[in-house]
Amino acid sequence: MRALTIVTLLCVTTAGFAADYEPTEGWPYLYDDFEPATVYYRNSAPAHANINIHLFNNTLHFIDGEDIKAASNALYIDSVVCDNNIVLEHKGKYYVERLYATPHVLVGRTCEADFSSMNKGSGAYGMGTSVSATQNVAAFDDYGNIAARKYNETKADRYNSSTLPTIERYTIVTDDDICQATKRGVNGILTKEERKAFNAFLKENKIKWKETESLQKVADFLEGIITQRNAAE
Repeated sequence: MRALTIVTLLCVTTAGFAADYEPTEGWPYLYDDFEPATVYYRNSAPAHANINIHLFNNTLHFIDGEDIKAASNALYIDSVVCDNNIVLEHKGKYYVERLYATPHVLVGRTCEADFSSMNKGSGAYGMGTSVSATQNVAAFDDYGNIAARKYNETKADRYNSSTLPTIERYTIVTDDDICQATKRGVNGILTKEERKAFNAFLKENKIKWKETESLQKVADFLEGIITQRNAAE
């Protein structure tokens, strides 16, 4: 098995995946509310819960009565299927929102807090200095692990805090690799002979690396490569 390499395309933004929603420092979540979903585990039966993804550690949080809690067995989570049909695949430390998938290739994206922007202490996020910004990030980091807050209190904080800067990552995930959604990124997970086929593919297809439709074509190409590899083993 080839070593897992994580290389991603960074697109700086100040919102989650939904265009009309912006996470805040008081509500640092991927979605504007907790979504009813089924959580699938590798070692146990599925569980149903209202979930969200905390953007500081990509931690899965869920509602338990009036409390927000972090999933204690997160290492064994395989995927999350929301009732609105959004699918989050658990890959490494990330929950990757599925955009397109073949049997061996996933095209997706992740979103997390932009620590570098927060540490600048520009004042745009309610922080006057680099030190205060770092302290604020550290507090969120602890919360991401402990999740010891009440749902209603946290929901109220959403409207009393600054917009949270985030970084969105578009990725291509295979059985053994996670690679950048660019020509260079894909070349990095191919052999010398496979790169020749990939370059020929690019000459025949005008790939726009920030568009899902183009990335689907790349995923289909990689599916063919992996199928050939498996047949040769």
